[in-house]
Amino acid sequence: MLVFFSIILALLVTGATVYGLHRYQAMEVEYTVARTMPLPPLHEGFQAGISARSSNKPQVDIPIQERKTSEAERAASTQPGPASGPKSSAWQARVNAAKKSGNLDLAYQICVDNYPLWGAYNQACIILRSRPKSMKLSRAERETLLGELYRCAVVAELLHDKSDGAEHRTLNQLKQMPLTMLAEQEFDYSAIGYAELRLIRKSDVKLLQTHWGRPETHQLPRQAVPDLWQTLTQKQPA
Repeated sequence: MLVFFSIILALLVTGATVYGLHRYQAMEVEYTVARTMPLPPLHEGFQAGISARSSNKPQVDIPIQERKTSEAERAASTQPGPASGPKSSAWQARVNAAKKSGNLDLAYQICVDNYPLWGAYNQACIILRSRPKSMKLSRAERETLLGELYRCAVVAELLHDKSDGAEHRTLNQLKQMPLTMLAEQEFDYSAIGYAELRLIRKSDVKLLQTHWGRPETHQLPRQAVPDLWQTLTQKQPA
């Protein structure tokens, strides 16, 4: 009888041990799977994190400063690109050459001369982003450059909106718009924010928050300034 109970007890202990090991292995597999699961898209999490409202309501009122270049620089910026390269990228080659020579003013002016190309706005933002790194600037000068960069990103998004349902304009149609009026247009940082601006980078977001705090909201420029977009399209020649 004692031997029988011993066998029963041994079976129970063995069964409990096997069940415990099986349960531990299952938990380990679940933990491993959880650790190896991909994270959710960064864009979604980023948008959710920056939608918080703030008591600060800064406004960007910094107009783009006109770049004064010499006649020689302007002549150089209008020279045709290399014969071996495509005509559409000739201005990019001149921008790269100006940047390599350290002439960022000329590189920026070439970009301005090729507005409203999306690539020109992109290159202009890159140049404006690199200026504080290459020059010793005061806080006011840095903020002015930041204002220029922000304005550039807003204008680019205004003209090249790719959101669902956005009204598309060809490059020729954009060139026919009265784009000079954008140089004096004030864009409210607290109303537009930065989450919908494709040319704004993570490093720019940190600077924007440092100088102007968190915006009240984030929306596309055409949603924030519908009257401006309507004016641009209405004044476009038929």
